[in-house]
Amino acid sequence: MACALAISACGTSPWNQEQADAHLNVGAAYLGSGRSNDALKEFLEAEKLSPQDPKVHYYMGISYLDKGLTDNAIVEFKKALSLKPDYSEAHNFLGVIYRDKKQWDMAIDEFKNALANVLYETPDKAMFNMGTAYDGKGDYEKALKMYEEAKNKQPHTIPPPVIDLYIGRTYYAQGNVEKAVSYFQASLKAAPSLLESHYWLGQCYIKLHDPAKAKVEFKTIIDITPDSGLGIEAKKSLDSIVSGR
Repeated sequence: MACALAISACGTSPWNQEQADAHLNVGAAYLGSGRSNDALKEFLEAEKLSPQDPKVHYYMGISYLDKGLTDNAIVEFKKALSLKPDYSEAHNFLGVIYRDKKQWDMAIDEFKNALANVLYETPDKAMFNMGTAYDGKGDYEKALKMYEEAKNKQPHTIPPPVIDLYIGRTYYAQGNVEKAVSYFQASLKAAPSLLESHYWLGQCYIKLHDPAKAKVEFKTIIDITPDSGLGIEAKKSLDSIVSGR
């Protein structure tokens, strides 16, 4: 009895932790297959068994985020960080939420916190995300610096062609269209199906007064996905070229 009371007082018992881990594993599998509601049910069961486990709150945060419950996600990521302050993955997710809310400085702080942990296994994620936050803030030089760092950092969680796309967009925003073209072309050389690069390359060709090349890029998108948001925008751009507007 004394031993049982001691375990209860000190934290989660080994049996409870084992059961909590089982729920975590099932929940993670549900998350991977897009079943965020079923995943959350598993994580809530895990929380009952091991409420002080930061992984539980981290995964709950992801589930809430998948369900569009951003405020709930923030609460869970902050709980995870209160239990494990150097939880880089939680810092990164929290940064993404703040970035999407256009709270640029708060986002950047979270990405910096993620990178402060030298054991963080996927630092390129936080570097890339920090680049997007600087981009949103309009600090293009710092954005480019972070994108380049992410591109050169192992383990390449963010595919280099995607980073080239974002670098190209940043140069385009700066008005350096020729430089933007080189990055969109590099992106498409490595990943020809990256349709957003086709779209922005088309926009560059319009700026460079080369409508023939722009048409090719927009038609590529329309042929593949005419009814998507990108396809609709590509058709608008193509129609504008044809009509001479």
